[in-house]
Amino acid sequence: MKNIKICLLILFTILCRIATAQIQADPAHWAYGLKKLGTNNYEVHLKCTIDEGWHIYAQKQTNEFIGTKTKIAFTKAPGLALTGLPMEVGKKEKYTVKEVGITNYEYAGTVDFVQKATIKPGIKELKGTITYQTCTHDHCLAEKTINFSIPVN
Repeated sequence: MKNIKICLLILFTILCRIATAQIQADPAHWAYGLKKLGTNNYEVHLKCTIDEGWHIYAQKQTNEFIGTKTKIAFTKAPGLALTGLPMEVGKKEKYTVKEVGITNYEYAGTVDFVQKATIKPGIKELKGTITYQTCTHDHCLAEKTINFSIPVN
């Protein structure tokens, strides 16, 4: 009986170490801000800094793309009008997985998603979500959706 308890304890310890090793910190770090362009006209900046060796995918992809492209969604609010889609400011790279012939567009290092908006007085904050996936050229983490909130001064 004592041997079974020792074996179970060792097995439990090994399983805990394996489970802990599977947890990966998010290699994408986000910062948000507003730049006033004029009366009620702003640029919303959603800047992503990505750890070395990792990348996130661009918003627009090729037809054969199978990952999770970055998607930015703003919460609708009276007095908020978005102009077009967010622009991507960064070094977009085209990468082809030769084994399967799939091409995608990705960003490493940093990328700033810039959304032009008209924000009328009375709006105190902008809210929304960012859905993205971080990958290396060997493996990917699960798709992630985060919330953002940006105060309007």
